[in-house]
Amino acid sequence: MELAKIFLLLFTFVALWFATHHRGRTEAKAFRRIAFVGLIFGVVVAVLFPEVVTNVANTLGIGRGADLIFYISTVGLLYVSISVYLKFGDMDRRITQLARQVALYENAGTIQHPDRPQSDA
Repeated sequence: MELAKIFLLLFTFVALWFATHHRGRTEAKAFRRIAFVGLIFGVVVAVLFPEVVTNVANTLGIGRGADLIFYISTVGLLYVSISVYLKFGDMDRRITQLARQVALYENAGTIQHPDRPQSDA
């Protein structure tokens, strides 16, 4: 197996693990910051010295630097997609719990729904 495949699979599984296990923790925030700084640094290097990207790609067994950038972008997109999917799932559960609490308070008469008239019962 080529070195690039091993690295890309490793990064894919690390991204998947971070997306599913470290949401909201300090480690996840630090990982995101470090990854973002690394991404910015990588973009600057790729723009200023494209031959470096090609050399790194060739060292990893990939033919072109553009292919390496594409593979890394795909792993990043996978991480972001999983993170957003899980975040929306969390928000959906929290909204459902909140709606249930509001319904219970309305039923107990603790609060009144703003769109329903006051009942004099």
